[in-house]
Amino acid sequence: MIPLGFVTDALLYLLAVVLALSLLTASIRCVRTYQRRRRERVAAPVRGLLLELLCAEEDGQSELLDRLAQIDRRTWAALEPTVTAMLVKVSGRARAALVLLCERRGSPAEAVAELRSRSAARRGRAAQVLGQLRHRPAAPSLCRLLDDRDPEVRLAATRALGRTGDPMAVPYLLRSLHGPRTVPYKVVTAALASLGPAAQLRVAAGLQDPTPLVRAVAIEVLGVTRAIARTTEVVRALREDPATEVRVRAARALGRLGMPDGLEPLLAAIRTGQPGALRIVAAGALGSLGAGAATGPLTELLGDADPHVAGTAARALLRLGPVGEAALREAADGRSDAPAAAQARAVLGEAAVGGVRHDVLVEVAL
Repeated sequence: MIPLGFVTDALLYLLAVVLALSLLTASIRCVRTYQRRRRERVAAPVRGLLLELLCAEEDGQSELLDRLAQIDRRTWAALEPTVTAMLVKVSGRARAALVLLCERRGSPAEAVAELRSRSAARRGRAAQVLGQLRHRPAAPSLCRLLDDRDPEVRLAATRALGRTGDPMAVPYLLRSLHGPRTVPYKVVTAALASLGPAAQLRVAAGLQDPTPLVRAVAIEVLGVTRAIARTTEVVRALREDPATEVRVRAARALGRLGMPDGLEPLLAAIRTGQPGALRIVAAGALGSLGAGAATGPLTELLGDADPHVAGTAARALLRLGPVGEAALREAADGRSDAPAAAQARAVLGEAAVGGVRHDVLVEVAL
């Protein structure tokens, strides 16, 4: 039996720990509040100049830039967080002025130097600043951070690389999908898509990678960025790739690309015997493709044993326009107890009350 005195001492110790943690949390909050208010107080005299710069015409920006570029280091340190935060909120002339101001104050060079800091918080903050500035020369340094020991730093570097617009980052981003230090695939996908058409050739090279996830992400990006020139490679992936996930993403990409070359491989992908996820996505992609030749095969799927396949096929028919809607109405007039008729009536009913949009691509979250 545990002595009562021991239990009492343990409870008192636990209470002391809780109180200490509460005091520490309160102290940190107070310090941060004090620092924020101090920065606001120091930056207050020049904040008006910053707002004037954002609103000024091009010929009136030069003088304001000169005045802001000459403020003392302490005031700039207080103002800089506001400047970098505004970079993601403004565009055009106002953004160009802010970037020029940061360059004149040496912010990009300081941020690149901070990427080698021992502090993970500083490395992450520096990567974030370089991304907000879209500082393309920093891309090689940011690529090195994709292998950083801190996962938050890796995330910040990935997002920053997406904003720099440098296609040289593509192989490094794809490589970050596997290994001991990885980056979540959704973050990598968003970064690669942000690089735009200039990166499509290098992204397509990822289709030869031995890692299925790399191939899947490469396919996804080619679809999102409407890489029409890579349609043949996407078709090949749908037909030949050994990984179901890659084939599913290839089917989705073909729907987004909207090229006639995607019709035959998508029709093959909806056949019985193919993986269920692939059949669902391929059926949705056929609806987005808008090919009247898909009407018959999609109509046959209305009575499919998989209700998800049948439902997706019905919505795909609706997106084919008059010819697809006619097929649905014909199916709906069939036997009242037939699955195909019930599916057709359900989708036509949804469409009648605005529940189905013709421009929505049915996708499967894997």
